[in-house]
Amino acid sequence: MPLPPLDTRGLGPITRLRALIIDRQVVARNRRAEAALERIPQVAEAIREYSAKSDVTGASMSDYLTLYEEVRAKKPREILEFGTGFSTVVLAHAALANAAEGAPLARITSMEEDAGWTGKAKECLPADLAHMVDILHSPKIDGVYKIFRGVQYEAIPERAYDFVFSDGPQRTSPVTGDNLFDLDLIQIVRQSQTPINAVVDDHFLTFYVLQKVFGTKLARYSTSHRLMFVGPVTKDDVRHFKKVNFVPDFRFFGRTEFKVRMATD
Repeated sequence: MPLPPLDTRGLGPITRLRALIIDRQVVARNRRAEAALERIPQVAEAIREYSAKSDVTGASMSDYLTLYEEVRAKKPREILEFGTGFSTVVLAHAALANAAEGAPLARITSMEEDAGWTGKAKECLPADLAHMVDILHSPKIDGVYKIFRGVQYEAIPERAYDFVFSDGPQRTSPVTGDNLFDLDLIQIVRQSQTPINAVVDDHFLTFYVLQKVFGTKLARYSTSHRLMFVGPVTKDDVRHFKKVNFVPDFRFFGRTEFKVRMATD
């Protein structure tokens, strides 16, 4: 499924031009990714077979290729996925390819908030991948980190995760219906001494908070991928609010904008 174009309603001509260029980059990458996946027959066929069984639209071919390449390069042992679907199969095939080359076979823990889809996803999962994938249902709840209020899964198994793909849960609050961000990655990293690499799907509020918490060097946004790449990060990289003097933000002319400053210990 191709990504929708960026929403430029109410924005100026320069911004609209930049968005148009980005959209064209995204479309071109998606075409290249589809061709690249066809050169990995087992993955391309697995996506087609899953599509025949499932009524969900899935992510973009660019996302699938990115996940495959990231797992092949990083060779993780414990993969955590937020949001079960096509990506689960892609992650599993990348882990199998690593194992065929001598790396330890990764385990995939795939979290899903919808009980009905959890059952359907288990039915859609190919039998030859079932031994390495745990598809688990957990409702989402509201959560907080410092001043940031988000949503998270209620119960994620405690494992030494070293790779995370974040594409869920739905970011609306189950309490108020507010549009929030996905808090899970921050919560997982806060508990981890194991370095974690992560790919975060297309959600700009989540991107904003992750850059505040990890900084732009560790939370890098790619316009052509429409994804954020985080890591490697451990609990030592999670930043907290720094006590600062706001005087440097004051402006004699124009608009004063108070900045959020965070730091590690």
